[in-house]
Amino acid sequence: MTVLTYVINTISKRLKFGVYIRTGKNFSGKTCVFHRGGGNKKIYRHIDFYRRLNLFGTIYLIQRDPNRSAYLGLVCYTTGLFSYIVLAQNVNLGNKIYSGTKLVNTLCLSTGSSLLLSELGLFSIINNIELRPKFGSSVSKAAGNSAVLIAKTKKFVTLKLKSGWLIKISSKSNAVLGYVSNMAHKILNLNKAGKNRILGKRPVVRGVAMNPCDHPHGGGNGKTSPPVLPKTPWNKPTKWVHSKNKKADKLKRRLYKKLR
Repeated sequence: MTVLTYVINTISKRLKFGVYIRTGKNFSGKTCVFHRGGGNKKIYRHIDFYRRLNLFGTIYLIQRDPNRSAYLGLVCYTTGLFSYIVLAQNVNLGNKIYSGTKLVNTLCLSTGSSLLLSELGLFSIINNIELRPKFGSSVSKAAGNSAVLIAKTKKFVTLKLKSGWLIKISSKSNAVLGYVSNMAHKILNLNKAGKNRILGKRPVVRGVAMNPCDHPHGGGNGKTSPPVLPKTPWNKPTKWVHSKNKKADKLKRRLYKKLR
């Protein structure tokens, strides 16, 4: 083992800690989130979701994180600071990335670099977007996800998300260039039920197989089909119903989904 490998392993260990696996129960032991429990032990890694250092760094390590679908990269910055970041697609070992708010040179616009939205050009493909400045990235963080910057003003930018929705946020928010890594995640096949249990997911029972006291789909003589509009166990519509009720937003979503 070389000295560099030893240092990287030591630092990466210090950026990890064990977490208690949630089983979907509250303080009184009542199940509030269904279909959770069991699963293998997981280690959480401290991730830099802010990336406002104004420094260049090099990717020294790429890891799979059990807590998210995207890959993580261990970055060493020019000052000697190490941190984990959510890796962008096509960013490999040894690649240089930039984390900051100022556009220093053209290297700052490489895939995987982080910049303010005001510094990016129109129709840039971005991920790990801050909804509010200095609050940390919270949009487009899953594997293969991205958004497109479609309009800019001095104070605000308009982004088009994969879902088709448009969001208007501050131009002082931070974002990462490119798609999120591990784009093949959506075609992943678990092959057996045991892998789902390893991930901490418990079996799901169909509503039509239950009694009427347990689910709105339950009851009936023999096998019965589910209703035209599926309901949750609390008798609320669960499919094909928008979470937003504004008519204008619904029309926009249909329009931009067709354009994408």
